[in-house]
Amino acid sequence: MRRAEMSRLRRREMLAAYYEVLVEEGLQGASIAKIARRLDVPPSLLIHYFHTKEEMTMELVDYLLEEYREAYGDKLAAIPDPLERLNAIIDTFFSPEYHQLLDDSAFYACFYLSLRHERVRQRYATLYEASLQLVETALRACVEGGLVECDDVHGAAVMVKALEEGYAFLIGGNPDMEAKRALGDLLKGRLRRQLGLPA
Repeated sequence: MRRAEMSRLRRREMLAAYYEVLVEEGLQGASIAKIARRLDVPPSLLIHYFHTKEEMTMELVDYLLEEYREAYGDKLAAIPDPLERLNAIIDTFFSPEYHQLLDDSAFYACFYLSLRHERVRQRYATLYEASLQLVETALRACVEGGLVECDDVHGAAVMVKALEEGYAFLIGGNPDMEAKRALGDLLKGRLRRQLGLPA
């Protein structure tokens, strides 16, 4: 294995440990020393790779957003049939599993940083734009194929994203999976009717 690849894998291992400590201890409590203890390495090794906790946190945000892309974005974008893809996107966006890929406390702790750090804000904006583009591309293909009627594809895609983010907020912290699914099903049904999707 090449040295650069080994270094990349080592960094990801350290970021995964940081995520675990962040879930348990919160952003303030997730110190370099605690992360190092989790990995059974000296803290100086983490400093060697990341220099500061702030820099490590920036890379953690990238790592978490990459987890979303790899787990969902790439797979959804690869569905060739546009109607099937659009339905799969809607099913995914309004499922509890999608919103539980990452722990809420860790996701929002990093999101909080976006209020203070331009780089983090840009990372979150990139994730939003990528998922918006995913919806818009599928919806446009459905319209062009005569499968759906929609005179404002971009506006409809923004509506899907707004509903999805509202859903994420409403189910956050709720341990009742049945209630989460019921709310997701309600929103999916209304959204499909709004978009004129076949039942």
